[in-house]
Amino acid sequence: MTPKQQAKIDEFLAALPQDEQAICCPIVDCLTALDYIPQTNRAFLSFKHKKNGKVIAKIRKGEIRIKFFACKNPPQKYIGELRREAEESDWQYSMPVPPPDKVPLPPGAVMKPCTLVCNVCTGGKMRYYYRFPDGKEVFRCGAYPVQIPNVEESDLAELLRILQEQHTYFLSLT
Repeated sequence: MTPKQQAKIDEFLAALPQDEQAICCPIVDCLTALDYIPQTNRAFLSFKHKKNGKVIAKIRKGEIRIKFFACKNPPQKYIGELRREAEESDWQYSMPVPPPDKVPLPPGAVMKPCTLVCNVCTGGKMRYYYRFPDGKEVFRCGAYPVQIPNVEESDLAELLRILQEQHTYFLSLT
């Protein structure tokens, strides 16, 4: 990491309240160890991989957004956030579910191939997919990180596992 990038991280973290620093520091450390480069994008500190160019996370005061479509068994609150964001945005980044696949999703998986052709994809041509108990289905674009609500220190181990799993998928694309 360059001194300029480290200064960007230090400045960002210094502006956060102590409780948020305790949560964000391990996330930032994990991402930089995996060769993600910090970039400022509006009020966010985004993390883009230096080799494959994939953005895996965005952080700002009071908000952590990550990609987790390649992860098995993500926490239920992450899945719930997919639905909340889809409903809140009037399904803006979602699309109708395609015809049934011949091969079902593996247990715990939430990733399906994207059937759209667009110029914004940073998700590796993959989308989130989840069928809720009430029958509602979410088939949401993988290009946009999903906000993870109410992250606490007790959530960090699981969140870091998810980031590592998503990173492993992104590495498989190169």
